[in-house]
Amino acid sequence: MSNPSHSTLKTQHSKFRRLGVLRLPMPWHQPRIRQAEGDTVILLHGLWRSMWAMDPMADFLHRQGYHTVNIPYPSFRKPLEEIISQVHEVIAAQENGRPVHFVTHSLGGIVTRQLLAELPPKQPGRIVMLAPPNQGSEIIDWLDHLPPLKMTLGPAGAKLGRMVLDAPILPQEIDSAVIMGQRSTIPLFRWLLDEDNDGIVSVKSGKIEGLNEFHVLDTDHTFIATEPQVMDMTSCFLKNGRTE
Repeated sequence: MSNPSHSTLKTQHSKFRRLGVLRLPMPWHQPRIRQAEGDTVILLHGLWRSMWAMDPMADFLHRQGYHTVNIPYPSFRKPLEEIISQVHEVIAAQENGRPVHFVTHSLGGIVTRQLLAELPPKQPGRIVMLAPPNQGSEIIDWLDHLPPLKMTLGPAGAKLGRMVLDAPILPQEIDSAVIMGQRSTIPLFRWLLDEDNDGIVSVKSGKIEGLNEFHVLDTDHTFIATEPQVMDMTSCFLKNGRTE
């Protein structure tokens, strides 16, 4: 029996790593820091996800020369205010005088919008938000009719409804981009969303005042941060303030 080719092994490794982003969050997870001399990039995952959801992106950006800090946070256990305080504490510990960029997924984008008000004016760099519910979530609104199920989202997730979302807009002086997906691989919520959606968030929900760029790609909500095109666009925007 012949041994698997190098390309086959590489493909298998890529698929395994892609599935690895689905690993569950655990209380003992700590920030995963990859040291480098470049600017700092803070990575924040979404609701009910773990830091592993952003780890392929963190690894990619580190290989581009960035000092990456992949932060786990209790997305479904703590109020948004406590989450912001916890994340802020980690960022403060990384103070090195260099700009601090953000790459976020879903709820991580809302955390960042709240967090910016607490950072020194000269510290924030650029922001790339992947599939953020910037205008709130239709799904959360629908769950108002199912309180026991909504409770599983925790206090932070419950605040993502369109009627209660009150995160500040993005500062005009900060370069920011949003990348949304329009491939819906989760059929459960399609009937609640606009025609263009990623299975969890409607495309139009990602829009917010103050953006420099807004893109829609053929990708889904779960794996958007692992897409090579998304990684390349993110790296380019962090470096140049534009995705191409």
